[in-house]
Amino acid sequence: MSPDEGASWAAASAPTAAEVIARQPSLNPGELPIHDLMLHGWIALFGSSVTAMRSLSAALGVISILLVYLVVTELFSESPLTRDDVKIVAALSALVFAVNLVTIKYSREARMYPLMLAAILAQVTMFLRALRVGGPANYAAVVILTAIAIASNFAAALVPATEGLWLIYIIACSGWRPDNANARRAWTVAIVLAAAGLILLPKLFSSLHAVSAGSVGGWRKLPNFYEPFALFNKATGSFAFPILALLAIWGVIRGWQRGSRDAIAFALLWLWAPPLMMLIASYAIAPVFVERYALACFAPFFILTALGIFEMPGDLVRVGALVLAVAFSIGHIVSYDRKPHDAQYREAIAAADSALKPGEAMTVVPSYAIEVLRYYLPSDQLDRAVRYDPSASSAAVLILGDQNLAPGEARSYKTEYPHVVARLRGVTVLRK
Repeated sequence: MSPDEGASWAAASAPTAAEVIARQPSLNPGELPIHDLMLHGWIALFGSSVTAMRSLSAALGVISILLVYLVVTELFSESPLTRDDVKIVAALSALVFAVNLVTIKYSREARMYPLMLAAILAQVTMFLRALRVGGPANYAAVVILTAIAIASNFAAALVPATEGLWLIYIIACSGWRPDNANARRAWTVAIVLAAAGLILLPKLFSSLHAVSAGSVGGWRKLPNFYEPFALFNKATGSFAFPILALLAIWGVIRGWQRGSRDAIAFALLWLWAPPLMMLIASYAIAPVFVERYALACFAPFFILTALGIFEMPGDLVRVGALVLAVAFSIGHIVSYDRKPHDAQYREAIAAADSALKPGEAMTVVPSYAIEVLRYYLPSDQLDRAVRYDPSASSAAVLILGDQNLAPGEARSYKTEYPHVVARLRGVTVLRK
């Protein structure tokens, strides 16, 4: 279990839904309790083992594959492509999405990001449908899905913000005339997006206050100016990315030439606007350029890649391009899985427990990892784990994680706890 998963477990394992809601703001700021409530019900059905809790994320990840298919069918519904061609592009998009590490690894964690991704994909589908045909049911779906997406993680607000830019474009192309059907639908969608924001506004303010009050310190660095470009390279793999990028560029060129200009333009806006917004916010407010916050931006990248595969000349070349894209993407997964990426907190807790004398307690840094200690310790020994207090630490043993520490911070902890009990992957056990 990771420290972040520990926070999700601590909230979701509360005895009642009301208690889940009460615990969530301090344990998982930056969201509303929708994921923790879902996980609470999931634990009631399947238990609280790490595998059981992660299976909720895995299920949402599988659902997202279908949602990518639906997004594509809506995105290209008014393009020159035939209905069968659109289905092929949709299927290729779902396949490329399904075999990429960036969409898989977050579906292996008991966190809210798979829910955020699934909600965004569903919201984009209904946003495009509402723009195309209107209708009260479609508008209502946009309101509900926008609220769910943002409630699952506030970073999801980047997508409605992007959609707002697209609505301005649609209205401008319609000459700002209220008698134009496209403009009327765009204005209506703008109103329903605003309505979703108003629904969440009171909770957003209180939760954002909790985020600022419980900020995670200085481990996040200002991103480089090229970070929006590097984001896709890092996430899809140094070998797979050039292939996927070239196919995506070809998809943009051919799709534009064949008349799918609105679909291509929306995909490009969805792909680039959120990372650029995060970059601007990082310099204007605070560093917020985090891969998982931009998770939904990979969907349009894979859609354009799939379009590039489809637009290849001849079936043999298409198959070859598909094989290359899938093979290198799977190769990135295999390469990633050959190396461990977790920290051995369970083993560290066992080592710390064996090093404690009667009446002594252990602590952990980063301090929010305390919930992992409480997860692995027997229920009758929870008093052996205490939250780290820099002003008066009473713990005899410190479990020191390697991640999310400010530069030079580890040295001060090792001075306070000079004796090494155990060195494990991603974590060190120290004693006074």
